[in-house]
Amino acid sequence: MKTKDHLLSDAENERNEFGVTLKFSYSPEDDLTYPSSLAGIFPDLEHCHCIENIFELPTMEGLDFHVGLSSGVKLGEQALAGFPSLKTLYHSGSLGFHGVSVFQQDSRNESMVITLTEPEECFKVDRVKEKLGKKIYVGYPFLAEAKIVGVSDELFSYTLPPDGSGPPIAAPHGPQELPLWRKKAEKIEAFYSKRLGMVIGQVEVLVYVDMLKGLKKTDEGASVKEYSPIPGIEAEYAAQILVDNVVSEDQRFIEKSAMAIEEEFPMGTGAFFLGEYNYGRPLEVVGHNAGKAEIWVSSQNGKVADFGRRIVAESARLTPYIPSFAVAKSLGLNPLVLSKITSAFHVIVDDVRVNLGLNLKFEAKQLKVLGYTRKSPSGWEFSSKAIQLIQQYMVKYPEFIAGIQRNPQGKEYAATEFYPKDEAKSRIREIQNWLKEIESKSFEKVPLNADQLDSEVVRKIEVAADEMVQSNSSGTGKNQRIKGVPRNGLLKPSDTEHRLGHQHFTLGDRVVYVQDSGRVPIATLGTVVGMMQTPRTTLLDVLFDVTFMSGTSLDNRCSPFRGSTVPIYSVLNLTDRQVIALSRAAENQRPQTTVQPFTVSGHAQPLGPNQQLLPAQAPPPLRGSFRGALAKQISGPTSRQTQGIPVRSQPSPHSDSNRGRIGTTRGRATGLRHISANENTQTAQGSSDMETGKMRQSGPQSYSSVPPPASLDKNSPGRGRGRYHGVSYRGDNFQQRRMARGSNTIAVLPQ
Repeated sequence: MKTKDHLLSDAENERNEFGVTLKFSYSPEDDLTYPSSLAGIFPDLEHCHCIENIFELPTMEGLDFHVGLSSGVKLGEQALAGFPSLKTLYHSGSLGFHGVSVFQQDSRNESMVITLTEPEECFKVDRVKEKLGKKIYVGYPFLAEAKIVGVSDELFSYTLPPDGSGPPIAAPHGPQELPLWRKKAEKIEAFYSKRLGMVIGQVEVLVYVDMLKGLKKTDEGASVKEYSPIPGIEAEYAAQILVDNVVSEDQRFIEKSAMAIEEEFPMGTGAFFLGEYNYGRPLEVVGHNAGKAEIWVSSQNGKVADFGRRIVAESARLTPYIPSFAVAKSLGLNPLVLSKITSAFHVIVDDVRVNLGLNLKFEAKQLKVLGYTRKSPSGWEFSSKAIQLIQQYMVKYPEFIAGIQRNPQGKEYAATEFYPKDEAKSRIREIQNWLKEIESKSFEKVPLNADQLDSEVVRKIEVAADEMVQSNSSGTGKNQRIKGVPRNGLLKPSDTEHRLGHQHFTLGDRVVYVQDSGRVPIATLGTVVGMMQTPRTTLLDVLFDVTFMSGTSLDNRCSPFRGSTVPIYSVLNLTDRQVIALSRAAENQRPQTTVQPFTVSGHAQPLGPNQQLLPAQAPPPLRGSFRGALAKQISGPTSRQTQGIPVRSQPSPHSDSNRGRIGTTRGRATGLRHISANENTQTAQGSSDMETGKMRQSGPQSYSSVPPPASLDKNSPGRGRGRYHGVSYRGDNFQQRRMARGSNTIAVLPQ
């Protein structure tokens, strides 16, 4: 930079030199306008209360350094939250050859091994069950607060009833859960032993926890702890490494009772309105009356512009994604070839690896390219722009694509496999130059779990936002005075993390920045153009309507100083209103969701919020044969007759015993009776009489004397597995059934 110093002015040279130490302090009496350092880009800072003074650094003349810890420092079990300590549990340490594995290799030297010496009675299942539903500290020695929601030993799992009262409910493990439980217990014990050098003993009891997520604000104004499963954080711990209490709790997560509205929202407090009308508009508290607030709210005429979702829907309709197997089929490519050329594909040229892929997907890095590729549960998908790019590649360099097609499963390719040796180097360089022209390496790469819009769609939203700002530049809103606003209708900027962490967003939602800290000015409107999930929260890429000093270009997807990545609790969703505070009249007019109860007879239904479906009682013992039960036949003269099924009396053992008999083996039926079509009238009449309770004195007509068909005595080869005394019982039986189905008869087997 010395060669450029002569181009600078004296003031710029002085600026680049080391000067005195400056101190900036806040002065409420001073109110000035600080000029912009870059006019036309950054705005002037109005109402500046900052004073600049020279700060004299202190000297050590006459002073001595203090060696050691200061008085009052907290160590060991009294350490502040976030500082690990082994002293929160009883333990002992010793040097030994334990084979601790730190870098995927067991240590060959001695290691300091920690052995827990907690009494075994402390982590028995009966003692641990008493902690269900209570807070606990897990992750020893790096403690984190959680709440126990389940306990299990080798045979049973224990949970609290749904209402949280009463003794724990024990549920036995299934056949598949027993080995899984033991495997999990051994894994926890081995992790502490081999990875941390800590002997915790055999794991006999496991606890299942919900981690502390943070504080949430109730409608009454109280701050209470919120526990829930957090993705990526372990939820199962051994009972012997639990810590019941700590001396120094985390001051950030201390529950607080509700304060009076006059204390929480004093006169002059700035907040945001959560009412049905003017939702998300800034306000100022100007009074209190009977536990409610009186406010001035900056209202806005007309409906909030919702152009974001419309543009996103149009883009999704015009840019469909096609699965990779369908793309490969339409282009006539092997699926492996398509996978190679759309990712990083290397070819060896003069012992140098050259990347000739389109760089549209990165499986190992878990990245995709916006507007070109995405990954669904079924696999990779390509947009029309990606397909056009692949087609250009195939048309421009067909020999190169054909060479990959000849060996789609190859791992290393040489340039001579595609072109002759004398021109291979020049042709490969030609492909490299084409890839530089399309700028394949500069595509917008984002994580697979990120849901983001590409630069073209973001620019359309930016143009729509600029048009909206210009149309509202004259300012058509006005201040409106509202009385009787409840506490839950006011959103304080300092409470956003406790109240807005449960919001859901979709691409194109309109939002307003509601925090009084951070890089974005408060009350700035914007549009969601990207979302990315993290273990703790969700991050949003927001395109704001105006520029601001700390704004970015969102990786060149929008104009400079227009975008920013913010957590979900820092913005209020204006499109999908999820924390709206309805008035009593609006709540009464709100349609109530009704649940259709079960009306089918025989199905149990819950009778209250604390009741649940119970297992049905065992059915009575089956009377008669199983075949009769399938045919809806119920034995006994007092049983209710099923409609259309006649009652059959047992055949006499002496009637037609010689003619109607079939060989019986292996429990086969001993007789077969046929009912022809002309007997249906009598059967139906008898059935109707049974249903009306008018039983004939003589009982139902017996059909056991009906002569069998003539084919019964006919010797047929059949399809049975053998013969018995010259009579084929399997083949004949099947033949009779087939004849019965072919004619207008019904075959009924006796019970």
